[in-house]
Amino acid sequence: MPEWPLSDPTDREAAVWASLWSKPQAIVWEEQGSERQVAMYVRTSVEAETPGATAALRGLLLRQENDLLLTHAAFLRAGLRITITASTATAATSAPTVDPKRQRMPSARGRLRAVEDVGDA
Repeated sequence: MPEWPLSDPTDREAAVWASLWSKPQAIVWEEQGSERQVAMYVRTSVEAETPGATAALRGLLLRQENDLLLTHAAFLRAGLRITITASTATAATSAPTVDPKRQRMPSARGRLRAVEDVGDA
């Protein structure tokens, strides 16, 4: 975990900082030298937790989450995937069960069909 780049962190900021650097995205942050950006996100996040935090501050927090690939959508848009290797898989891991109703339903592609353009008649 990199060293905190800003002025002295609070205990809460230090805890959030440590938690963030345990995420898979931390590999990207470290490669790109994003320690300061992550620290600013930590500060914003801790401030947004306080009562009376403004909507603007929370909006900033959401933008920072996207920039740091902390949202699922941003993570996928960046083309990243998390894979589990055999050494990290646990015995409790099992395949997800599929709802029987969904097994019988054809895909959307199978239900769509082309029709004539009736707007030019």
